[in-house]
Amino acid sequence: MKGSAIDMTAALPPDLRTHPALQGAIVTATARSGSRQQVLEIRQDGQPVILKRYLGPSAPARFAAAIARLTEADARMGGDNLAVRILRQLPDCHTLILSRAAGRPLQDALHLSDDARQAILVRRAGEWLACLVGAAQARPFLAWKVFVRLSERAAAYAADEAIDPELVRRHMERMHQLARQIHLQPVGHGMAHGDFHPENLFIDEPGDRLILTGFDLEMAAPIPVIRDLAKMLVWLQGAALPQQPGPCVSGIHQPLFDSLCAGYAALGPADRLALHFHIGEQMLEFYLQRGARLPEIRHRMAPALDHWGSEP
Repeated sequence: MKGSAIDMTAALPPDLRTHPALQGAIVTATARSGSRQQVLEIRQDGQPVILKRYLGPSAPARFAAAIARLTEADARMGGDNLAVRILRQLPDCHTLILSRAAGRPLQDALHLSDDARQAILVRRAGEWLACLVGAAQARPFLAWKVFVRLSERAAAYAADEAIDPELVRRHMERMHQLARQIHLQPVGHGMAHGDFHPENLFIDEPGDRLILTGFDLEMAAPIPVIRDLAKMLVWLQGAALPQQPGPCVSGIHQPLFDSLCAGYAALGPADRLALHFHIGEQMLEFYLQRGARLPEIRHRMAPALDHWGSEP
């Protein structure tokens, strides 16, 4: 129950209720409760912290990956670009006790800002990612792996009467062409977020500073940096912000694209094409999967998909 303190024994599974490391903790809110993870805001030893427990068959691997990624991020980041810190590890129950991120979700800040302020906040998100990534290294881009996974997702929604089958068909044809063109070309890889969007960044604004703190960093291996950029851009276009008129780049409102990618102006031809490819992937994922739950997203994403497909 968000906003009210309850006894922890009323909220946690039996094996956590008696865990020695959690004695005296009080749950103040449930942030997430699903089949793959449980995230609770708790107060322990007088301090507010986050309890994150990984569930299901992949829990051990995700727990280990999160430790590796957060440890590396903690060593790399600082100043106004931060990641949540691991305060305690409970390997017997695949649980982490994490520091809290100061401020509020970036998505909330974006919704309450005008266009000029939004551009500043989106640019800061791009700067945060650049700090996390550091120096990217060129590795072969596995476009076919992405295309096959997207083909399977599109097939799963083929019977959905709310989708535009001709739109999906055209999009997959263009994705196929791009996959043939970009597969195995060298593209910048590095430590990245893996699920980079406005709900996974908090922003604190003391004075004139814009302090960003990221969480849910769980990717165990280097990934294409442009995958994170594409994820954020599509979230901004499809869900995070009101739809804007005006010119677009790869189906994304150009001021959003330019603001996020300001620190990546020197992207080479292969990285730029891979970014376009990943934007196309994320757009169709949004249209199919999130659109199935929120039909208005399909109305928002259809023009973006059309524009994406019209670019060379």
